[in-house]
This record gives sequence, structure tokens and C-alpha cells, in this order.
Amino acid sequence: MTAKAANEKSRLVSWLGITPSQVLAFVSCLILFVMMLLTFIDVTGRYIFNSPLPALHEIISYMMPGLIFCIMPLVCTQEGHVTIDLFDVFLSQRLKQLQGFVVNLIGCGTMIFISWRLAEKSATHYEFNEVTDDLYLRIWLFSLLMAVLSACAAVALFFNVIDYITGKRKNPPVFKTASK
Repeated sequence: MTAKAANEKSRLVSWLGITPSQVLAFVSCLILFVMMLLTFIDVTGRYIFNSPLPALHEIISYMMPGLIFCIMPLVCTQEGHVTIDLFDVFLSQRLKQLQGFVVNLIGCGTMIFISWRLAEKSATHYEFNEVTDDLYLRIWLFSLLMAVLSACAAVALFFNVIDYITGKRKNPPVFKTASK
């Protein structure tokens, strides 16, 4: 790793550690691959053997939030969320920095609220011993994991806010898309 790359290492990776960040990315990829594989098996079983996978809807409906919440801390760290840059060409450098600060501050507050609500919901699921309809999985585990990952995303956004305040980040990153 070069000195420049070490300096550009994100604060979330420093906070979480390289291995947990890589684990979150790997788990996200694994969840996506398993969802694809299960859907392929279900469609094949449904149309060729007239025998779909039982409870696949329930499995996929819990894997989807797992995928989203696992990758969210990393997306927030890199500010890789979907953006529309209609007015960015007209904004000065100072306004872009202010925009990045405000967006990350609002995002941080939103993720703290989501984490808090999910933690409360997890406590309710635990208190009433709620389980899923088909597989009887305990729901509180899923909502608690989503609350923890939301809190990690809030920390990532908070570190971005600090970076904008200190001037480490001047404007939100621009990701180029492939053009024809």
C-alpha cells in the first residue's frame, strides 16, 4: 500500500478495521449470489418439474434487507449512493463542500433514527417471541442486525461530516458511468 493510499483510507475502515469491512462486502456478495441461485432453482423447479421451492418468498424477503443493510455502511463511507448532479456544474467549490456536509449530516440523523426504531422493533419482536410464518425463524435477530448495521452507516456518515468540516473532503465524489 502506498503512502497516498494509506492516507486516503476511509475512517470507517479505520474504525471497523479492514477485515470487518471486507467481511461486510463478502457477505453482501454472498447474499446476492444465493438470492440469484435460489431464484434460478425456484424458476427451474416451477416450470420444468412443477415443484417450486417452498417458503422462497419468505427467504428472499429476509435476504433482501440483509443485502441492503450489509452494504450500506460501505456505500455511506464512499458516498456511493445514487445522486443527481444537475446543478453541480453551477456550484462553487465552497457550495459543493457545504452540500456534502448537509447531505451527510441529514443522512447521519436519518440513519440514527432508523437504527433506533429498528432496535425498538427488535425488542418488541423479542418480547412477543415473534417468528416468521413458514420457517419459524425468530424475527428479532434480523431487526437487531439491521439496527446495528444502520448504526455503522450512521457512524460512516458522521465521519464524512467530520471530513467536510476539517476540509479533508472538498466535494462529494463523482463516479463516472460507462457511456456508449
